[in-house]
Amino acid sequence: MIRKLLLPLLLSALPLLSPAQCQFAVDEIDPFDSTRLVMSQPMSIGNYIPSLFETAKGPKIIDEAKMVFSHSESDRDSINSFFLTIVAPEYNYHPIESGKNVLLAFADSTVVALLNFPDRGTFNSDTNMRMYQHTCIVPIDVFYRMTYSEVLAIRIRYDNKKRTIPLSKKQQKALKLAVQCVGEAVGFMPNKP
Repeated sequence: MIRKLLLPLLLSALPLLSPAQCQFAVDEIDPFDSTRLVMSQPMSIGNYIPSLFETAKGPKIIDEAKMVFSHSESDRDSINSFFLTIVAPEYNYHPIESGKNVLLAFADSTVVALLNFPDRGTFNSDTNMRMYQHTCIVPIDVFYRMTYSEVLAIRIRYDNKKRTIPLSKKQQKALKLAVQCVGEAVGFMPNKP
């Protein structure tokens, strides 16, 4: 009798005992140059904002930004890096130059600047706004910090504007998990100090 009661209970608890499953948008090796790319699923960050696209009910509401965390490595050249890519819509034209223009504010009260690539933005007809892609190189020490400390906010410094994107608790945990998953997939996790 006890066996009949315990078996369903144990089977129902089995998913809780297994480790979290990581899902990736991309995990593939390029057949031409053997470059491996591992990329997390895109995640929304920040709040909702009104776009410049008008509907019968008012402006279309969109995510403040979207983000992915990725790693690229190749056996033919020196590519072996982590990247944080943020796509943010802007109401006006704000080109971004190469430099440390993206900052991460961590829960441990530190702020780290990341080197990003320049972008002039592209017009998105779904929102009537320019979409800017901020692709940042993540140094290995910052990668490890991102695996154990939550990112509270992200600041983007344009030439004539600063934009701060706060992350909710749920978004903080999702980013931390995405970083851990990508790190595990490419052999940098678990942390072994």
